[in-house]
Amino acid sequence: MTIPVDLSPEEVEQIKQLTKLDSDADAVRQAARDYLRLRKLQELKAASGKVDFEENWQQLESLESGETGLPQ
Repeated sequence: MTIPVDLSPEEVEQIKQLTKLDSDADAVRQAARDYLRLRKLQELKAASGKVDFEENWQQLESLESGETGLPQ
């Protein structure tokens, strides 16, 4: 997909330097991918520690060992 993007020559040059790519298109493409990856990591970090769980691991473990058919 092609999307026109208006960037100043200075912005393009900065992107090329940061991505270490010579092609304008490749550099902008890489910068967009890096940005998406960074945002996903930030969202994961923000969710860290916010997962609720029940402390029923012992019950689940006993159920699991009972299902295997192995002697207990």
